[in-house]
Amino acid sequence: MKNEDFFVLLHNFMSLGCRMSIKCKVIWCIVPLVVATLFSCGGNGNETSQEETDLLASDTIPVDTLTQVDEELGLTEESNPAIDGVFNDFLFAYLHSRTLRQERTANPIRLEHSERPAELLDDFNPEFEFTFLNGEYYTTLYGNASQMQAENDEELDEDSIVSLQRINLNDKTIRNYIFHREKGHWQFAAIREAAFDNDDLGEFLNFYARFCSDSIFQSQSIADPLQVSIQDTDEEEESINGIIDADQWQTFCSEVPSGIISNIRKNQNYNGHKIVLRKSGLSDGMQEIFTFSKERGNWHLIKYEN
Repeated sequence: MKNEDFFVLLHNFMSLGCRMSIKCKVIWCIVPLVVATLFSCGGNGNETSQEETDLLASDTIPVDTLTQVDEELGLTEESNPAIDGVFNDFLFAYLHSRTLRQERTANPIRLEHSERPAELLDDFNPEFEFTFLNGEYYTTLYGNASQMQAENDEELDEDSIVSLQRINLNDKTIRNYIFHREKGHWQFAAIREAAFDNDDLGEFLNFYARFCSDSIFQSQSIADPLQVSIQDTDEEEESINGIIDADQWQTFCSEVPSGIISNIRKNQNYNGHKIVLRKSGLSDGMQEIFTFSKERGNWHLIKYEN
């Protein structure tokens, strides 16, 4: 990939809908630096020089390099960020830097199965493994709206565990990618596989797998009336709130997340009665929020926001 192609890709990706606790311009400084270092090593990225290793170990970026990145991306403010702060920031850098993946991936990776003994993967390829995040959006599940709002500025404890989940709604399996932060550094440590029925989100996921694939069932699972909150096209900071009949649902949202979706599990608590699904665009800043509630034993979509 040419340098200019990468920066175009990076610019698109940084329009994602979730708010990260470090400003977007900080992450813009991290990722181009690591990739530029790879280019300067001959372009193959297969070996890590001592200079690269020292850079990652220090978790800081020299000011002169930041200045160069600022000029290339049109930034005016210099920063000196740490890679290992908020998990979302680290994950973005990890997914876009081959060197960082090499440094922060356990070797071998432990793969844990629910029905057979664990195994060790010597030839694990994280670049291929995380291709499910290369689509137009990603999703996150919360137990309520308060958890979603609290995540925006959440910084986890020094010793923390986060599970990045690949949820396959077709075969009803979950692949958990376990990240540990120990001594201030995030590390991809293990993979755990499970079926929906062995996860505390299983009941909702079984419902949602049918909701997103069966149009008749979906129409039957829409609250009537349905609360909606639509962004005002004239005032970006304002929303238009109201209600619609269930049969108007397709007019407001013709497609819901389906197939393979993601979830980043930090400190969410799922009580089994409400789930908030946030869909965040990777290239256009789009965000949609679906709130589901379980009443009288049945799940229903009770609110839609965009």
